[in-house]
Amino acid sequence: MELNIKFSLGKKKDLALKQPPIKVEQPTMTSVMIDYFNTYQSLYRKELDDWMQARTYRRAIVNPTTIHIQQLYQDSLIDVFLRRQIEQRILRVTNRNIVLKDKDGKIDADRSAVFQTKVIRTLIKKAMESKFFGYSLLYVEQWQPGQILKLREIPRGNVIPEIGMLLKNAYNPGEGIRYEDYPNFLLFSSLGDNTVGYLENISPLTILKRHSWASWDEFEQMFGVPLRIAKTMVTTPEHLSDLSTFLESMGSTGHMVLPKTDELEVLQSTQTDSFGVFNEKRKAINEEIAIGISGQTMTSMQGSSRSQSETHLKTLDEITADDIQDVLDYLGNELIPILRNLGYDIPDGHVFDLMSRTNISVVDKSKIDEILLTAGYRLDQNYIQETYDVVLDKDNPVVLPTPQNNKALDFFVDAPII
Repeated sequence: MELNIKFSLGKKKDLALKQPPIKVEQPTMTSVMIDYFNTYQSLYRKELDDWMQARTYRRAIVNPTTIHIQQLYQDSLIDVFLRRQIEQRILRVTNRNIVLKDKDGKIDADRSAVFQTKVIRTLIKKAMESKFFGYSLLYVEQWQPGQILKLREIPRGNVIPEIGMLLKNAYNPGEGIRYEDYPNFLLFSSLGDNTVGYLENISPLTILKRHSWASWDEFEQMFGVPLRIAKTMVTTPEHLSDLSTFLESMGSTGHMVLPKTDELEVLQSTQTDSFGVFNEKRKAINEEIAIGISGQTMTSMQGSSRSQSETHLKTLDEITADDIQDVLDYLGNELIPILRNLGYDIPDGHVFDLMSRTNISVVDKSKIDEILLTAGYRLDQNYIQETYDVVLDKDNPVVLPTPQNNKALDFFVDAPII
């Protein structure tokens, strides 16, 4: 797998923002083009032997390669259930609003607005994907001070995280550049326990599941459609050919031409639900995948009771809380220094936070606001205008009457009790 980048062979300059030798332009006499972006994904169907071999290449002590196991991971994502499980876990993090808080924990609305972009959401998404694939590497292709304009994902098969290398050829670990030398433009993330990824344990399940689908399909072809058998006393080649052609014209199902003296017996399991063997295996594998990704099964599969579903949802919430904390650690410890180097205005003491997007109706909001007002809290005028879509006259606010200056109310206060 050759990748597209430009290796500058001249002397390196000491710059505060040293950029990697990655270009999309034509090569010159002092450069070598490496195709980092036009990679080829093998469409060869992976089997358990491929999984074992990929693990061996990945965990090699000398010259490890990642291309084999990353292609295996991509092949496993053909499984719709696995893909959806991964997306569900990632969406529980990326669907939150990213905000910037000051040292007192208050939201800095003006500075937070800068980070409401697809680029920042992509950074968070790829950081979350690193839990499953082991790592992610993004290249800041276009930027200006205070704004990243375009990111490009580096194929994971060309990255060797143990030695910090970005390879020219994914199958040749001896030639490449150290992405750690360009931390401001080659953004590396790895939030999992290791750089191999959760899919190492889950991808073989999709291979076994594919076998069950194939066996079920074969069972359907053999026993789901009646077999047509024609017996004849005439065994001349012309007659047998005409009879076979006639059977073929009746449809694409199985058929056979036999001499009348021969017999064919198709044996089928005496159980009426023999196909259930394949289906039950498929369900069991789905349960294993759900537990491996979400820690439980009932948020994505049919449950038996409400109490069990609530227990499983709490388990998923705990996993989501851990994911959020891992992302916040990455944003605070690794990304904020890089963003400052790229010109983003992030004062010392400011931190990122991921806030849940609550969908509350206006009526419910008014009830909550009434409780807050009764408790003695004052509501900000901007909040009132944005929430209830009204315009307030801040210069001439209306003074509500009170019992002390309202004679009508005094009448009721002084009235005798009957």
